[in-house]
Amino acid sequence: MWKDKRPIDDYNFYSLLGIVQSGMWLQRDLELYLKDFDISLGRFSILLSIFETNDQRLNGRDLSKKVGVSKTTISKMLKKLLENELIKSNSKIKDKRIIEYELTKLGITKLNEVIPGYLMRMRVIGSNISFEEKKQLIDIISKISFIDREIVLSKFSERPLSEKAKEIKQYCKNGTFEGIDNVMGYLDDTSDISLTKVVDYYLGTVKTIEGMKRIEYYLFNGTQIQRNYAALFFVRIDDWKLVKKAYDMGLIDYIQAYSK
Repeated sequence: MWKDKRPIDDYNFYSLLGIVQSGMWLQRDLELYLKDFDISLGRFSILLSIFETNDQRLNGRDLSKKVGVSKTTISKMLKKLLENELIKSNSKIKDKRIIEYELTKLGITKLNEVIPGYLMRMRVIGSNISFEEKKQLIDIISKISFIDREIVLSKFSERPLSEKAKEIKQYCKNGTFEGIDNVMGYLDDTSDISLTKVVDYYLGTVKTIEGMKRIEYYLFNGTQIQRNYAALFFVRIDDWKLVKKAYDMGLIDYIQAYSK
């Protein structure tokens, strides 16, 4: 009987229930964000799954496992993406019966539109979880024994610094609102000294008015590490009025304000 359950079952039930409920709320939040881009979370997940593979192409069966929906559902989502010209299909060279899907230029453009705000929203959602806790969470979730043995969880893999540097350089060169958001997103509790040096160097190359205005936003509204590197940017272009204002407000310390 339910009333005779052992204490250990309480922890099993409520821990897994917490994961389910959190997943549902997270899905709801992300779907609200994606609604403005006229794309569902499922279809966005397909685009992202294809983009993240080595050769940037996947067949329907693999996508079904990655996204976590039935083959019938994945077929409907793929049909919609094909109609919207966000993906294209190709028969596999070795086996013409297997159809693989890859992103179109329009699909890549859609990802570039969606991802910056998507990542920022995810950072806000996970802002109360420390770096170490996030690592532990990945380890814990990977230990769940799903009844369906074909379920494939997204695996974490750290990108090399050279790849991040190339991305940061391009964002700073473009100097857009979204680009600066992406660069500042690299500055958090997971950032090592090598990565912060890369961010510091390329932030100094931002020349657009839009980019500078966005860096100014982070000087007054960012996290402590974001404010510090925004301050360094304005120190180097001798905009002491902004630096002094941030210092007087207690947002940066003396060293950040008055050292080059």
